[in-house]
Amino acid sequence: MAKQKDFDKFLKNIEPSKSTIDYISGVQTNLRNYLKSHNSYSKIHVDTFLSGSYAKHTAIRPAKSDKKRDVDIIVVIAYDSDKNSGDVLEELREVLRKSSTYDTAKIQHHSVGIEMGQISIDVVPVIQDSEDAEVYYIGDSEECNWTITDPKGHKQWSTTINQDNNEKYKPLVKIFKWWRRANCPEDVKYPKGITLEKLIADNIGDSSGSTEDLLIETFENIVTAYKESYTDIGLIPTLVDPSDKIDGNDLLKGYTADDFRKFIEKIDEHLKLLNEEGTENDTWRIILGTEFPKETSAKSAYNLIVCEKAVHRQPMPWPFSRGNAAFIKLVVRDKNSHIVEYESNGQPLPKDYSLCFQASTGTKPPYTVKWQITNTGEEARQAECLRGNFENSDDGKNTKHETTSYTGSHSVQCFIVKNGICVAKSNPYIINIE
Repeated sequence: MAKQKDFDKFLKNIEPSKSTIDYISGVQTNLRNYLKSHNSYSKIHVDTFLSGSYAKHTAIRPAKSDKKRDVDIIVVIAYDSDKNSGDVLEELREVLRKSSTYDTAKIQHHSVGIEMGQISIDVVPVIQDSEDAEVYYIGDSEECNWTITDPKGHKQWSTTINQDNNEKYKPLVKIFKWWRRANCPEDVKYPKGITLEKLIADNIGDSSGSTEDLLIETFENIVTAYKESYTDIGLIPTLVDPSDKIDGNDLLKGYTADDFRKFIEKIDEHLKLLNEEGTENDTWRIILGTEFPKETSAKSAYNLIVCEKAVHRQPMPWPFSRGNAAFIKLVVRDKNSHIVEYESNGQPLPKDYSLCFQASTGTKPPYTVKWQITNTGEEARQAECLRGNFENSDDGKNTKHETTSYTGSHSVQCFIVKNGICVAKSNPYIINIE
């Protein structure tokens, strides 16, 4: 299990530097001022504003192989939908190319793209809705028509989701973006942008715990929501636009069922890798790349071996057919009910601390969670509490409460049982008690 400080360091590693943000701020301000003050374009210029990941504060730094930063600038113009959108894009391109600073301008699908040293800028002309000034229509260079969009609404929605999830949604989006970059094949289209953000928001886990727990649970929720019901049978779900001003916009419309299947399968593959290899730093470095920190302290495997080899530890009574992954989340509280940070096989805890274990899995309900608590040491033996059998949850279907009672190393493992078969099991979670 990686420490929270390692995820904090990882996020710092993948975020744009202050110098990058300042540079982008200057470039986009200059471009906006150029359009606003242009001798002819100023007559149709209404407003400009920053959009996309830099506006939402979900940007990640560029890959080492690509030094470009992607910046989106919205240009509101005084036209109506009768105007040919292809002509609008051409007009914007010509205005930009009149400046030597923007002479790389070229027409793209919905924007005019500019390459400027360290930045790739998408300048997106939009027209305002006649009844709602905060609703815009974006042009299409191929179809020469207009499609409704709500960039300001998307920005506010993102802020609200972040606030509702303890300010952890936007950092989670950054991690997913980095994961996508590290794992998406060149010939496959994984969800990105607002589509990826909405997928995360719709399936976000419990944000009250660690970043690692939140990421794993969100992975699991995505697999549970889409794998069995959609991708396994060749279907693609509908993903509704988060804007309450836009009706009927399916964010997944531009993605194929095969590409979406590969996206879900890659998440499922990584869940199983974490389940099999453990949630240590080395595993996260495989999944997220070498920007994730290395483990700084070695852990002894002896405590795990002691628990696994204990003679009173009963064998699993169900046939095993791995279908999904399972993980254990733990909340430790001291005698004053304050939360204490602890990771599996960590430094020994004092006695009389409370432990709340929660099983999480990508298995689709219904299922039953069984627990195996294996105690070791002379104190547990004398108290006739070595255990090692299989027990039910005692608080809801996924939760088990324990206390730190006996000196030694002890293990907790959860098993996901469905139709009489164990379809997933966690790695043992080692609790050391002083």
